[in-house]
Amino acid sequence: MTAQPVEAVWFWKYPKTAFRALYGRFAGSTIYSKDYLQVSGDCMDAMDTAFARSIGEVVPITYQWPGGTVSGELRDTSATETPRDHLSWPTTGPRPAPWTLTPTPDPLRAIPGDPDAKNETDAEAVLNDLESKDLGAWIVAVKLAGEPAVLHVRAYLDNPPTGFDYAATALLPEPIRTAMAAVRGACGVVVGGRAKPVRAGKVVDRVLSALERSPNVLLVGPPGTGKTVALEDLRQLYESGGTTLLFDPDKTFDSWPTVLPGDRKVLSVVFHPSYSYEEFVIGLVPKAGASFALEARPGPLLALAHWAQDTGRAALLVIDEFNRGNAAGIFGDTLALLDKDKRDDPPAQIGASIARAYPLEAVDVHPSYANSKGTTVETNLRLPASLRIVAALNSSDRSVAPLDAALRRRFAILTVEPDYDVLADHFGVPAISDPFVLPTDWATWTAERALQLTVAVLRGLNRRLSSVIGDDFLLGHAAFWSVNGTTTPQVVNSLAQSFDEQVAGTLRLTFADQDDQLAAVLGIGGAPVVAGSGATLASWEAPAAAVAAVAERRLKITSLSTLSLADAAKLLLGLT
Repeated sequence: MTAQPVEAVWFWKYPKTAFRALYGRFAGSTIYSKDYLQVSGDCMDAMDTAFARSIGEVVPITYQWPGGTVSGELRDTSATETPRDHLSWPTTGPRPAPWTLTPTPDPLRAIPGDPDAKNETDAEAVLNDLESKDLGAWIVAVKLAGEPAVLHVRAYLDNPPTGFDYAATALLPEPIRTAMAAVRGACGVVVGGRAKPVRAGKVVDRVLSALERSPNVLLVGPPGTGKTVALEDLRQLYESGGTTLLFDPDKTFDSWPTVLPGDRKVLSVVFHPSYSYEEFVIGLVPKAGASFALEARPGPLLALAHWAQDTGRAALLVIDEFNRGNAAGIFGDTLALLDKDKRDDPPAQIGASIARAYPLEAVDVHPSYANSKGTTVETNLRLPASLRIVAALNSSDRSVAPLDAALRRRFAILTVEPDYDVLADHFGVPAISDPFVLPTDWATWTAERALQLTVAVLRGLNRRLSSVIGDDFLLGHAAFWSVNGTTTPQVVNSLAQSFDEQVAGTLRLTFADQDDQLAAVLGIGGAPVVAGSGATLASWEAPAAAVAAVAERRLKITSLSTLSLADAAKLLLGLT
């Protein structure tokens, strides 16, 4: 079989959980008792999509490698557990061979170790020996496009020992190696040859899907939800050619042929109050080297449109802060060319056209934007179908220009909301339950549970914000993106600092002179949570006697960083 296009690639670090599941099952053991890998977060979403699996459905899977196969299943956990998939194999039969250990270099297997331990104690000794070598072992599963219910399995090593160089991760394509380096939990995924963005993978997938139906997409949502990050990821995707990975299932470790990127070009702009049609489309500017002379110069829209007139080219125009300028005025008459059915399809030129400004002036793009006809822009302007426009705006902005209705209807509008699973994946912890429950004694928490508390705090605040002021003003998951720590005290301290520095100020600005609403969001409106020292998350301060007749009481938000960790933890838990 020749190399085939890849639909998705999953990869797992080889930690204790994966090792124990794949090593085997021992009677009476509680840790060598599983016959499946756990798949959660983006990995779960991509796997369910690739195998068209619905909730509760069990999908038969064939694990395949050169010279062998094993049957298994893809299923989900019960409704009472944190949502995740189980990728299983026969309980008493063989496991996927490339994922098992080998005592010596092997043409099929990559992970060195004794595969024949007879009990839990001996298997744990094998595990400890493997961990001590710091080989950076990965197990990999490849789903080919158009091939149903088959996963091609392999294993690779970051630091292969002598004799195992044939299985180095350096043999993997760059998108997979990049995604591996970004994995925070146990599992990572690359879809269609593209490394899943760490924070905005779901947003990028939605944009790419929308672009199949509309050439113009607008992302709308609160700050910190990954819109700008998604724009950056889209730019990288187009600049790299959007290459689809190829995989040869008949080869073992050198299964990845090199693919050259396509012919693509990207421009990014940011709208602002002084940005104009003359800068974006075409305008008169001083002519270089001449006194008191002007020339017509094309902006980014015309330059990309000119370049993309050639067959086989694809261009992307990225616009951030879309509503900070007068967007309708910036597009001007080119608004009539944005619709999908008005787009041109070179070389037929069957789309709509308008006369460009300054038709008597010769207008030339920079040589880097030349097409097969040269650099001169035609007097009739057309927008090719291969020119895509993706823009983003913050829904909470109220002091900027409203979007023109005619402009809005020409964009597919995607709402981007805070994503709690993305934040959990960033921390490398399981998704949180609903309701989220922790003991009040913070000293009993693990660091993992404290990181889950961070996600629960964001969700709790947003639920109240949604009720009090609306979804446009929710807090994005970036508000707590910097929370970190390997111990419970470190995580609680980091969360308290992020609340003080990222959240409290934002809420104060959002609810300027609306202290009663702010109190409701912080849980002060009812019976407030009281820390052991008597502190609350916020407190009311009465006005000074001299101005009491004209002044109102004010809400003062407590600085959690100044409290003890026990007090801060209790107040944060009260926000969930």
